[in-house]
Amino acid sequence: MVCFPTEMSNDTLPQPIQTRLAEAYRDLPEAMRRIADALMSDPLLGALWGIESMADRAKVSVGTVVRFAKRLGYGGFSEFRNALREACHARSGDSDLELMESPTDMYGTLAEVARRDGENLARLIQMVDQPTLESAVQMLVQAHHRVILGRGVSHVMSLVLGLYLTQAGLPCIAAIPSDFSNQVANLGPRDLLVVLSFAPYSRETVDSAIFAKDSGIPVLAFSDRADSPLKPYADILIPVPSEDLLFSCSITTFAALAHAFAIVVAAQDHSGTLQRLKAADKVAQPLFVNHWLPMQPGAFNAGRMRKP
Repeated sequence: MVCFPTEMSNDTLPQPIQTRLAEAYRDLPEAMRRIADALMSDPLLGALWGIESMADRAKVSVGTVVRFAKRLGYGGFSEFRNALREACHARSGDSDLELMESPTDMYGTLAEVARRDGENLARLIQMVDQPTLESAVQMLVQAHHRVILGRGVSHVMSLVLGLYLTQAGLPCIAAIPSDFSNQVANLGPRDLLVVLSFAPYSRETVDSAIFAKDSGIPVLAFSDRADSPLKPYADILIPVPSEDLLFSCSITTFAALAHAFAIVVAAQDHSGTLQRLKAADKVAQPLFVNHWLPMQPGAFNAGRMRKP
């Protein structure tokens, strides 16, 4: 087995991925050699492929792609993919990426977004395991108070998770990024801090997780990779693949995961969930218009002037 370290001494730079591929190629098993062939035959070195796409092009399993990345000395597929992108940029700058043909019409773009989100969901199922998910559910259920932290798109995800869990009977606070310190400072060992951070990682979110760990507060983390900066400070970390067309973070995969958490939690107290939903409808009823009828011009003002 040929492995290469991901970090070299201070006097040298990490080995380029092309060097790792060339040096390891002779000793690769047939399946992994097909991955190497597919990468070296692509002008962009596969820099824009997802793990599913890479596996499909090489006619191998997703697990083989992960093992291939580790065989080359990378911690996982995300680190491997980043190396591919760096090699592509170093060789030709941004021009190849800018000239890459991509859908520009709305229908084609929607189809591509849906395809990528589908790939992310499939990867999520492969990356998580039942014991970890069950333990995460118990952390949520047993906590006295729950605070969810996230900045940027992670804050949007925190709002989604907080909404779903509150509907399921687990009230949550989706903390405002500007007030992280006060939110976390009010937690104790019986509470739960839920942190979300995706590359580029928020310093405030990581610092909050560090504070919670040092204070004996349980931490449940969601991030884009199993070895994210949140890993050392989380009791449980769940990786959520979520890359979108802009190399940013799609919320689709996390929304599906949050929905699943809420359904499992609600199922543990079915009658209580129904009662809460009915009560919420009753409270919110005055806020909504059940029946809408077209109104003639001036009808609203006339109605206001009409005496009962």
